[in-house]
Amino acid sequence: MLGAMRPFFIGLACVWLALIGAGFVLFSHHERSYWIITAALPACLLEFSFYLASVLERTRKWIGRLQGPKMIASLLWVSALLPYLIFSLGAGTFRSGSFLSLAALCGILAYWYAVLPRHWLCDAGFLLFVAVPVAARLFGRIYLSPDPHIHLSIDILGHLAWIRLAIVALLALRGWQPGAFGIWPNGREWGLGAVYFLVAIVPLSFVATELEVYRFAPSHAPWWQVAGMAAAKFFGVLWVVALSEELFFRGVIERALLNSGSSPLLAILVSAVLYGCSHLWHSHFPNWQDALVTTVLGIACGMAYASTRSVRTPMVTHALTVLAALLFFR
Repeated sequence: MLGAMRPFFIGLACVWLALIGAGFVLFSHHERSYWIITAALPACLLEFSFYLASVLERTRKWIGRLQGPKMIASLLWVSALLPYLIFSLGAGTFRSGSFLSLAALCGILAYWYAVLPRHWLCDAGFLLFVAVPVAARLFGRIYLSPDPHIHLSIDILGHLAWIRLAIVALLALRGWQPGAFGIWPNGREWGLGAVYFLVAIVPLSFVATELEVYRFAPSHAPWWQVAGMAAAKFFGVLWVVALSEELFFRGVIERALLNSGSSPLLAILVSAVLYGCSHLWHSHFPNWQDALVTTVLGIACGMAYASTRSVRTPMVTHALTVLAALLFFR
């Protein structure tokens, strides 16, 4: 058992060291903001621990073997509320309305497949319910910072909790099989993900610049600063944004269409269009420019998924694209 959990403990140690270091660096610049150390840091340590346990296959399977789906759902529900309570009570930002809203949302998500049957209508409702709070930016109104002048997006706690609840509900309670899924691609997945990125980068750049979503403006910061920022951004996107979006749009929607006998082309296009539509709410509504750009990205990621049936392959394509946008466009 302990041997099987070794990747989790190694990953947890790395995450905790990084978070503790970042927390104390931030506190050193804001020495009067004790809530960074007493509230934000403990909440982040707990939430990232839960998140890591949910995205690693071995720990997620261990969670799935717990006694009964309702027991798993109950543990998921409680685990989503604990980081909020630790942060909000420690920082003095607790609001009963926010807590009840979070409890209601997370309760519905956690118990969805513990109560409802495995049916395509339930699956469609699940995906829609997962998308709505993110599109509506609800977590920014629930997780309140005591000092808005400090650039600390504390609502990341809500987003991480929401993602991991959806992952465990879908994979452990629903039993959905999205293909290979996890935080670390194998050699073939790295290579093919990079190939599809190279295939997509020219049309993506053309569409993005023509629609004036981005303009070409390479970074002129010192190389060491660019390298550090690029590494942090790449793995942050790979392990959170790409992991969740590629799971739901490629590992669920595209996979469901492929399983139903649809042609790969139709499956790729449908998942890409839906992926683009999910970005209509980005910055303003309707943001057709972002939706069109992300649809093109969705086609590239859909092709990457269809070639391997592994979620990790389009994760690489997705993360490399975001990295290129960061380094060469504004």
